Order: sequence, then structure tokens, then C-alpha cells
Amino acid sequence: MSQDLKPYNLQLDSKKSFISYEGRHILHDWVGVNKNVKGIMVIEDEIPKKIALSTSVQDFDSGNSSRDSHALELIESLIHPKITFFSDELNQRDNRLELIGVINFHGIEKKINVNARINQEKTTYLSGNFKIAPSDFDVKLPSFMLSKMEDSIEIVFELFFGKTE
Repeated sequence: MSQDLKPYNLQLDSKKSFISYEGRHILHDWVGVNKNVKGIMVIEDEIPKKIALSTSVQDFDSGNSSRDSHALELIESLIHPKITFFSDELNQRDNRLELIGVINFHGIEKKINVNARINQEKTTYLSGNFKIAPSDFDVKLPSFMLSKMEDSIEIVFELFFGKTE
């Protein structure tokens, strides 16, 4: 007889985890990295069932303080200081995990699908990437040399989860 395992939570390890974005412009590309991500994952019967992530927009660092300051103005960080993601629809197949959830950015919620790789050997580790269009979230695209940045940013993530005490 199989015995159902009690659900438990995994806490995101903020010291190892990060989320980054890559912006593109005809003249140059750049990457902003956020190493201050918070999150939790619910495990039931050893299968990921829910995930919630949150981070502050001001914690993204592109290595250029002027660019970061301008980005914070464009995304109205004083009004919309957080980016969140929640999913309770996780579908795992081997080392692949599909997350169907809601991202809240710039005060707008959008349903998105994210495909990730998952490794549950020593710790639970998720990695992957997806794209979003800033204009879908009513973000005004910045211009440089009379040309706007591309309306597509790639989000890359590496998330490490461990058991809570």
C-alpha cells in the first residue's frame, strides 16, 4: 500500500538564485540581474504543485546606474515596486516542468506559460527562460538615438529551493 506523503514547503535560497533580463537596442544589448528574489514552492507527493515568487524592481542591476535609474522611472517603481509570479498549475515530465501562472508587472497581471528544467537530486533547482513584451504591461519603451528598444525582453532564471526548518 502506498502512503500519501504530507505536503511541505521549499524556501527559495536567495543567496544562490537569480532572475535576469536582457534588453536589446539596435546599437547595444544589456543584461540586468536581480539576486534578491524571494519565493516558496509547495511539494505534494514529491511533486511540485505551487510556486510563488516576488522581487523588487529596484534590485535589478545592469552595471549602468544611469540606465537602471531611467528604467525605474519608466516602470514607475515607486507606484509598482514589485514583480510577482504565482502558479498552481505545474506539470512535470521527467526533468521538464511547465508552469502556467500569472505574472504581475507594472500593476498588470498576465497569464503566461513558462517551461523550465527541474533537478530534484540534492536540492530542487529550476532553470529556464521566457520572453515578455514590456508594451503588454503598459511600459513605455525607452529611445536612444531616435530608435526605441526592442519590445521583447528575455527573462532568464536559476532558482534553488531547500526545505524550511
